[in-house]
Amino acid sequence: MGNGTQRKDRAQVRAAGASDVVEVARVLGRAFEQDPVNAWMFPDPDELPRRSRRLYAIEAGFEYLPHGRVEVAELHGQVVGAAMWGDPEASRTASAMALLRSAPHFAGLFEPRRLPVIMKGMGMLGASAPSTPHWYLSELGTDPDVRGAGAGVALLRSGLRRADQSGLPVHLESSKAENLPFYERFGFRTTEEITVPEGPTLYAMLREAGTGESVPAGRAADSASRPQSAL
Repeated sequence: MGNGTQRKDRAQVRAAGASDVVEVARVLGRAFEQDPVNAWMFPDPDELPRRSRRLYAIEAGFEYLPHGRVEVAELHGQVVGAAMWGDPEASRTASAMALLRSAPHFAGLFEPRRLPVIMKGMGMLGASAPSTPHWYLSELGTDPDVRGAGAGVALLRSGLRRADQSGLPVHLESSKAENLPFYERFGFRTTEEITVPEGPTLYAMLREAGTGESVPAGRAADSASRPQSAL
């Protein structure tokens, strides 16, 4: 999953705050530079990095910090990974309000001619989510330059511990089939394959609370793992 520098130091996870939004957007933008979903949403390769960073900043600032949870992994004081989690206790009203507040910031983010296709695809992903309370892993990615520091594994373990403590399952969508074995080691199973209009196939996965084996830090999915949240 990339040829980044191998490090003996281990990344540490902490809760993110509003002051971390820029770094969260930066690190996720780097993590998903080659992601098929980002290429589907932002087909102009020259515009993809900037638009991706803006998307993650909007998601973090308006959706997941107020109504979910954002965590970052740090190495020597630098943010090298980030994860966004949808909170099972967030109400539909809160989610609707977050969407309204963020709507102006989405203006100009997507090409107008592609917006109907993107919205249809996001709706398909949303329909794959469980109807019962669950944690939703929206984004998980690490800086390609620090692969091997265990940032991705640490971020995932942190969220799964929280889910286990609450006794609730975790839902995600992975955009790469090669990431499925990694998630399966943590107890995830594929529940559905979703091919978005004019775009890639994603894999909806579910993990019941308290399932899965421990994976040694530094394994393959220190890289970007996907789910793309509904807009």
